[in-house]
Amino acid sequence: MLIPVQTRKRMLAAVQRGESVASVARRFEITERGLHQIIKQRRERGTIEPLKFGPKGPTKLTAKDDAKMLALIKADPGVTLKQIASHLSVEVVESTVHRSLKRLGVSLKKSP
Repeated sequence: MLIPVQTRKRMLAAVQRGESVASVARRFEITERGLHQIIKQRRERGTIEPLKFGPKGPTKLTAKDDAKMLALIKADPGVTLKQIASHLSVEVVESTVHRSLKRLGVSLKKSP
């Protein structure tokens, strides 16, 4: 659950006033561990903004890999994600191949 920044500020202010972490956590209905993580985040990062969700960096797959995937599918429409992954320039899991194919507008259909 994402805790709004305003609520985080109120929790930290209560702890700074001397309230125990346990009582503040109970009042705001979060776990003590969750509150400790917010305190640690402020100490280490200097901010209490929530961490960003989603991918942390660029995709591993290149345009050449995209072309290779499309060629494999054209050559064998029954190819599996695992088989496609084994032919790429970098080691990736099946879900990465699936997301790339989805981005390219391609879906693998099981043959009857």
